[in-house]
Amino acid sequence: MSVVALLLIMASTMSIRHHRWKLLGMLQYSTSASRIAVIGGGASGIFSSIQAAASVAEVFVFEASPKTLGKVKISGGGRCNVLHDTSKATNEILENYPRGKKELRGLYSKHWTPQDSREWFEQKGVKLKTESDGRMFPTTDKSQTIIDTLLHSAEQAGVDIRKKSKVFDITKDGIGFTVSLNDSAEQFDSIILATGSSKAGHILAENLGHTIVDPVPSLFTLNTKPQVQEGGLLHELSGVSVPWARVSFKFTAEGKKKKQVMTQEGPLLITHRGISGPSTLRLSAFGAREFHNIDYKGDLFVHWAPELGNTEDLASQLWQYTSTIPKRAISSTCPLKLSDGSSAIPKRLWASMVTKCGFEKETKWCEAPKKKINALAIMITQCTLDITGKNTNKDEFVTAGGVPLKEVNLKTMESKVCPGLFLCGEVLDIDGVTGGFNFMGCWSTGYTAGTGATAYVKSLNTASK
Repeated sequence: MSVVALLLIMASTMSIRHHRWKLLGMLQYSTSASRIAVIGGGASGIFSSIQAAASVAEVFVFEASPKTLGKVKISGGGRCNVLHDTSKATNEILENYPRGKKELRGLYSKHWTPQDSREWFEQKGVKLKTESDGRMFPTTDKSQTIIDTLLHSAEQAGVDIRKKSKVFDITKDGIGFTVSLNDSAEQFDSIILATGSSKAGHILAENLGHTIVDPVPSLFTLNTKPQVQEGGLLHELSGVSVPWARVSFKFTAEGKKKKQVMTQEGPLLITHRGISGPSTLRLSAFGAREFHNIDYKGDLFVHWAPELGNTEDLASQLWQYTSTIPKRAISSTCPLKLSDGSSAIPKRLWASMVTKCGFEKETKWCEAPKKKINALAIMITQCTLDITGKNTNKDEFVTAGGVPLKEVNLKTMESKVCPGLFLCGEVLDIDGVTGGFNFMGCWSTGYTAGTGATAYVKSLNTASK
């Protein structure tokens, strides 16, 4: 009997649905115990595979693209912002998660802490450093250091990583799973879904019984076209950084008559399209869904020096300069100082503000009318910018949305609707602000999913004896 004929006979008698198998391809069907499939070769997927393979399980990673750990490669400008300052209290760290703050508390306190992640990398020989803003990087300043460490650890653990292996479907067959690939299908005892924010991953989760919180962009910069055009306040100011600003926007919340206000503070960077920097990125993360609901168009309010008080406080302080530095040109430099003695507003931005308030370039403080002084105080404390859109870094794209956390047992990362399915990383409705928080979530959920899946297949083996 020919091989083709044999395959046709075998296929006709199999009850398992293999609608995407190519009949003349190799049908892979294994009855061996303790087989775990990790779908996705990103940070959480590779980390979960290492933990799972550290025990008795045979672990396979299926990655659709030609390379694994793509986001790790480009994170932090190619340096890999692997963690955030792990010496900070858990409560302080959790404040940086717009979604998942409450649910991550147990993970970060009892199962796999930020300190555990740091120690894991250090035990693997990775030296880490913490920068002034709390971001942690390898001392090599190269993301390849983290990539090599993860892949070497996976290799040592015996993980079988299969690139260019797109998973088209996962079906639950009794207590096991069938994973359908391009030209084959394989059986596994447990699945770890680590597909990030991809639509394909969400479809796989839905097919296994989960719902999906509609994904929307998070961590984006804001375009303010009228202000960056010629004649606008921010025209030709790209690259100017403000030490500390407060950014706010008003939105209509469901069930609320009065408009709600969302506010964030931090350094602010002016770009050729609008504004960026930590304050803007935090606002975009915490207001991801609200910005989406207004189609990224509306008014943004900026206080360029919140440390110095409100409009009345600033007007009073500015008026004092008419007598303390009467002969100095107003546009020359900002006399307002922060507590550390630095200038509150950069020189170029200050000059633009002064001009927009109607002062001539040569006008001295002693010549300033009170009306224009008040206008300048309003400009500093209540500056209105027109939001005309957003701009995201496609390589470091982060979304809000995914599998709802209420559908997952966060002690093990096992699905509550599909036993044997575990989820980790950005496929979940968890996201953090910029600064190492998203990777921190990947390591914690990845570790917990890996150990959870191993415990699950061990329980199957025990029950079968």
